[in-house]
Amino acid sequence: MEKERLEAVLHQFLLMYRDPVVYMAIAENNGGFDADEVICIRMVKAKALLCMYKLESAAEAAGELYAQLKQDKHPPELQILNLFTLIRAHQDLGNPHSMKSYSEEANILASTCENDMLKLLVECSLTTFSANTLLDEEERIDRIADQLENAEHPFYRLSVLNWLAFANRKNRKYDLALSFYSAAYELSRQHGLSLSSLEICLGILASCANLKNLEMGEEFYALGNRLIAQLRLPVFEAILNFNYAMLKYSLQDYKAAVHFFQKCLQVLNSSELKLPHQLFDVYTHLSRALNHLDMGEQALHYQLLAEKLLTDVGDTERKVLLGANIGWSLLELGRWDEGLKRLKEAERFYRKQDNLEMQINLSRGLARHYRKRQDWVRACAMLRRADELSSRQINVLQRFRSQMSENTLKHILQDSKAVQAKYESLLNEVSKRQAERFIGNSKAAKRVIDSAVLASMHRDASVLIQGESGTGKEVLARMIHYGSPQKNLPFVSVNCAAISPSLFETEFFGFGAGQLTGITEDRPGYFEQAGEGTLFLDEIAEIPVEFQAKLLWALDTKSFTPVGKDNRIPIHCKIIASTNHDVLELIKTNRFRLDLMHRLNTLEITIPPLHERLEDIPLLVETFARNYARETTRRLPQIRDSFYDRLSSYKFPGNVRELKNIIERIFILYYQPVWNSEILDNVDAFRRNKHLGGSLIEHNIKDLDKERIIEALRKTGGKQKTAAKLLNMSESTLCRKIKRYHIK
Repeated sequence: MEKERLEAVLHQFLLMYRDPVVYMAIAENNGGFDADEVICIRMVKAKALLCMYKLESAAEAAGELYAQLKQDKHPPELQILNLFTLIRAHQDLGNPHSMKSYSEEANILASTCENDMLKLLVECSLTTFSANTLLDEEERIDRIADQLENAEHPFYRLSVLNWLAFANRKNRKYDLALSFYSAAYELSRQHGLSLSSLEICLGILASCANLKNLEMGEEFYALGNRLIAQLRLPVFEAILNFNYAMLKYSLQDYKAAVHFFQKCLQVLNSSELKLPHQLFDVYTHLSRALNHLDMGEQALHYQLLAEKLLTDVGDTERKVLLGANIGWSLLELGRWDEGLKRLKEAERFYRKQDNLEMQINLSRGLARHYRKRQDWVRACAMLRRADELSSRQINVLQRFRSQMSENTLKHILQDSKAVQAKYESLLNEVSKRQAERFIGNSKAAKRVIDSAVLASMHRDASVLIQGESGTGKEVLARMIHYGSPQKNLPFVSVNCAAISPSLFETEFFGFGAGQLTGITEDRPGYFEQAGEGTLFLDEIAEIPVEFQAKLLWALDTKSFTPVGKDNRIPIHCKIIASTNHDVLELIKTNRFRLDLMHRLNTLEITIPPLHERLEDIPLLVETFARNYARETTRRLPQIRDSFYDRLSSYKFPGNVRELKNIIERIFILYYQPVWNSEILDNVDAFRRNKHLGGSLIEHNIKDLDKERIIEALRKTGGKQKTAAKLLNMSESTLCRKIKRYHIK
């Protein structure tokens, strides 16, 4: 399969992971896509249905595509990606035979495939469903972990990291699982994959339950709720509340566990989705929590509901285990004959299976109940049997251990530690390189993010971003670029306010060597530097009208001529422009050409000021605080409601950039473990706001702003770039204010 085509397919998967609801709205049959693109979108939509837990619809969509891909003899890579959806869908629907059949077919296709990473993912899938000894499985996990370094594409890397986390959780190596989950989460956040972040949150919360880590569990439970609201996927509330209930259960807070198990049930019962496995798990764990609270009748009720779910399922082992648990509940309620009958059936099954551990548990449990009935003869008999079985189990374990030399054991231990160290290092590296992203859960922020996702999907569409200074126009531009197929190509950011009017032509078009230019070698302009990537034009209102005509001609002809040369060079880059001015006012006052504006705003995105989306402030504060906590190696502070209330009363003339600067300043200069409204008295803006009665604008903020700029320029010796950093504003904003205030 052509590398470019596979890259395009994987890119569509990443787009879906950002927002499956938005992705499902793509109309692939409207004529704007070719046949290959339609196949790709249908495949990713099937995966989206699976991720949204619409299991039957996902299985149906992937099944139809499965037949078409085979009939039309599409490349094995495409068929394997579609089979992953079928395997997972039938696993969750409880169809083991279909799942096994599709897994085997994926393995056959992998042998004809040239893509090593897809082969690795097939091996992960087979390892999950195959019955291996613990030693064999650990060897496979180590081998797969060693190949992670080759997974350069985020789709492959996330898939392998998630599988390694799952496999280590399955083997009860919860610390190692958590390190893999953490690396996957940071990578997912880096690429803005909200759905993937949510799924990883669920895995981290489950690991926290295994490790009884309440502090981290609370953090990721809150984060999971925010992501669910952002993605508009309430079905995930069931899984999130289930995992949180398991955390409470592990901490023996049974009352809270019952509460969250019941919240999970409410979501499942109100949903049209069929999730029998999830419902079964809730019933069984809820019954255990109720038993701890001495609510035996209610516990038995949920156990019997769970048993009904297993009526048509061929999972004998699950049925026997549940039957034994029902037996214990019946004994506790005094229904001796019914309970004993179920326990004897379970004992016969485990004896045939030679499952010593379960036989020991049954014998000890029966001994306890016989003691309660003061049937001392049978109680002693059960204890003797438990001791005999325990002796057999010890012998088996010793024989198994003797098969492994001390060197082998030492090697496994060293490898395990090496893998953990490797991925702790990976987590730190990913955290350092985490890119900025547009943050917000408000309706306004979601509209901006949805528009950015749409812009990233259209390769040739130019984008105009409007918004006040500090709202995050460049952050959004980078988000569009790094979410597009050209994410690995250059992103060239141009500050139009910092360019001298006489230099626009040479800066944009470049110039060639020769007598005319007086230089000895060619110098490429911004268009040439961007190549097939993205050219971001910040503050386009600062482009002189004389150059606007030349820029329009270049964009219309998709080519330009460098100064001092005769040959024309084609333009292949995507254009993203931004301004903090009213576009219509610019056109009315003849400061910007209407035809150029039409060329630049195929897609238009307006970012609202921060004071119009105050509900995003807590999420922004948490994000900035978490980043600075990591950078400064300080503990994440506890932030009180009074802190947020005071922030919300402020107008934020500097928008998100000003908020970020406030959080950074508090971390560096005024850090405390607990933040309330009083800590903001250390910030000039809030101190002035407090003393001046709450209105900075009424007290001549223009003069204050001008004085700050003059002082910053004085301190930096007139260097505008350094002064902009000192003032925490972009260089383009500083240049514009220098002109506005006539500062020389």
